[in-house]
Amino acid sequence: MGNVIKTGLVLSGGGAKGAYHVGVVKALAEYGIEPDCIAGASIGALNGSILASSHSMRQGYERLNRVWRVLSQQSPIKVQTKKFFIPAYLILLANLGLRLNSPQYVAYRGMKGLLRSFNLEPQFIKEIEEKLHGKEGILDNAPLTALLNQYLTWQDLQQGIPLYVSAYRSRGGMLDIASCIAAELDLKDTAPSEFFCLQQLSEQDWKSALMASAALPILYESQKIGQHTYTDGGQGGWKTAQGNTPITPLVQSGCNLVVVSHLSEGSFWNRHDFPNTTVVEIRPQKNISRDGITDLLAFNPDRIDDWIEQGYEDTVACIGTIKSALDNRHRLMTTIQQQQNAQREMLDSSERMQSAMARIRRP
Repeated sequence: MGNVIKTGLVLSGGGAKGAYHVGVVKALAEYGIEPDCIAGASIGALNGSILASSHSMRQGYERLNRVWRVLSQQSPIKVQTKKFFIPAYLILLANLGLRLNSPQYVAYRGMKGLLRSFNLEPQFIKEIEEKLHGKEGILDNAPLTALLNQYLTWQDLQQGIPLYVSAYRSRGGMLDIASCIAAELDLKDTAPSEFFCLQQLSEQDWKSALMASAALPILYESQKIGQHTYTDGGQGGWKTAQGNTPITPLVQSGCNLVVVSHLSEGSFWNRHDFPNTTVVEIRPQKNISRDGITDLLAFNPDRIDDWIEQGYEDTVACIGTIKSALDNRHRLMTTIQQQQNAQREMLDSSERMQSAMARIRRP
């Protein structure tokens, strides 16, 4: 164990509910809690990029707040494929970053029943492919790219704190979605997501990694990083939310205290999988969902204000736990330091004694 407290912040994925993170950051800033590293998935990766490139949590909150005010007035959702029925596609989105817990979903545990309940019959899939007209994504990346270009630069990111984003190596949009459905049915888990430290990527690849982390299959265009193609990081390790709650790179980088901001009331992610790390979870204390599936794309002022306030209140409620964890770590590190100092003093004393004895023995 090191002698220094290294604090990490994890921002999970969940579409427009990412406004919740803004409230979390506001509360952490007010209480003077500054992370040394950040990790994010999907919308959490985008929020994390603004935060990581800021000089402090206070500035990070102010910049995030401005970004989300823009999003509430100018939704980043822009359809580039004509005559596509977006509400039908929301059913597919439900499997990525938003788990279904409805009685209707639970009732259909068989693959055939599941496909029928989601209207995912072969004819519907064929219609999707036809309406895409050869395009990889239904939605246009341009609004989101323009927003990032306005608030994020490579230079600021390079000078900021380390940011890790999760991305899923894609086999193709429909295959990726099918894999998530199979994992939800306990047939086979999805492959783990991969983690990229943006500061370690080239200037050419860092934005691709950031966009890939939030590229929901079929909805947004996949991104090339190196020799491989990647999409939304929340798909990886579906059964344990390995990709959607990317704590692993922070633990591997030496963070011994990690604050995790969730965008769901519950998940199979388990902090006890990281026994050597103090993990403090910030979870919604009341239902974060407003209209179920459509929350993913609900970029409107009322929802965003509501989620920001909810994130702030939930974090304030957890501040005592976070402060206690910090205090306990400080006491532990202080004790370790004192023990090491005492050992050094004993060694120094022993060396001085041996030196004195050697001089006495000399003829």
